[in-house]
Amino acid sequence: MSSNRNYIKRGLSFYKRNGLISSVKKAMEKLSDSDRAGQDYEPPFVDDTTIIAQKNHVFEHPYKFSILVPVYETDPELLAGTLRSVGEQTYGNWELIIADGSRDESRREVVRAFMEDYTLVCRDHFGAISEKVVYVRLPENKGIAGNTNEALYHAHGDYVGLLDHDDLLEITALFDIMFAIEEKENEGRLAESITKVSAVYTDEDKVSEDGGQYFDLHEKPDFDPVLLLTNNYICHFFVADTNIAKSVGGFRPGYDGAQDHDFILRCTEGLAREQILHIPKVLYHWRSTADSTAENPDAKLYAYEAGKRAVEDHLKRQGINAKVTDSPDLGFFRIGYERYHRPVMRVATEDLNPAMLDSEFVMVLSSSLMPLNNEYIADMMGCMRHPNVGAVTGKIIGRDKKVESAGFDIDADGNMVPMYAGLSRHFSGYMHRANLDRLVKGYSNDCVLFRRSALSTSGDWVRLKDGYDIYYTPKAIFTRRGV
Repeated sequence: MSSNRNYIKRGLSFYKRNGLISSVKKAMEKLSDSDRAGQDYEPPFVDDTTIIAQKNHVFEHPYKFSILVPVYETDPELLAGTLRSVGEQTYGNWELIIADGSRDESRREVVRAFMEDYTLVCRDHFGAISEKVVYVRLPENKGIAGNTNEALYHAHGDYVGLLDHDDLLEITALFDIMFAIEEKENEGRLAESITKVSAVYTDEDKVSEDGGQYFDLHEKPDFDPVLLLTNNYICHFFVADTNIAKSVGGFRPGYDGAQDHDFILRCTEGLAREQILHIPKVLYHWRSTADSTAENPDAKLYAYEAGKRAVEDHLKRQGINAKVTDSPDLGFFRIGYERYHRPVMRVATEDLNPAMLDSEFVMVLSSSLMPLNNEYIADMMGCMRHPNVGAVTGKIIGRDKKVESAGFDIDADGNMVPMYAGLSRHFSGYMHRANLDRLVKGYSNDCVLFRRSALSTSGDWVRLKDGYDIYYTPKAIFTRRGV
């Protein structure tokens, strides 16, 4: 089975890079219930009633989507499946742009057959098939970045969507995205504000080469600019305003393998978070083939080097110097910020008195906690280089040698709940996020570094002002005394 091969290849790769002890711990996590990544599952079924209803739905402002497909020596059968997944969309206002740098004409024949097969299906009030498919035969292969730029040049839609040449879109993908955009815009009108949706991304999974098995369900969080530094968690399916995609210069040469990570960083870095929508539905199926990073993490090691450079470039554009290095898991990065030398007031949680805070930065730490690293304040202070960060928290290990908290989230009832509580201290959690820098919704009062100007104080308590971020760093680890 494809997912079993996936496990074996990833396991051998991890062992070669990290050694026996770390590999045993990783294997234990894979065998535990705490790791949902890699598990097979059945994707949601879309019934005929839903398909018909979506095809007949009338949007007030039906935006046009330009689907960009860079092609090079693609297996013709897989390419045909990719094109069919576009042709079968329940939302019809799209154009498909294929930039082909292959050496022979076999992919062109696949496109020709697709156009013939879908002529009647696609002939709707949005235009005939001849207006919906653009095939660009390139005189030479320009690499994935160059080929995608050729497709982008021909895009005339309101939004562009990135589709790899052997992957699959879910049949409702464009409808669900269009519905979410219109819903967001209508919310803005009701609030008498204008929110221009400039980027959208969805959840995804992986599909075996034969299309018979789905696995590695990736349920993503809402937009998190810090988590995006540690890995391209957005990945597929990414849709961006065409004007933004073109204004940032499209895809940069020299970042092949991480060209989408670099592109996403540049498209989103100037946007307000409310302009970036996350649709928590699997609308993209990433094909797992023998030589793809979806199945074999060592297939394209150059991609991870390009990813680190893309993140460092992004931080420099923000005026932040940092060194990006590999984590034990390929494709996931550690962020090492340049030291931020500022005075820090230290106070025990039990002795916290808002009236006594006389430093811009205040480290609050319970006397029941012991840091595992004496550099914890320096590591937490580095995160304050992001000007919107008002608080930084770390990982607390309880006396049972399990995670007590790794930041806090808000549950469905509006309560603050500790993230990764009960996870073994040696495990990294779903998509390794217990060990990745990210933004969180809350912190433990036993372990937090504050920016005083971001605090609202009243009486004997303090709270973070609205609009400030809370940064979780896995470098700052604390244990309850007695562990």
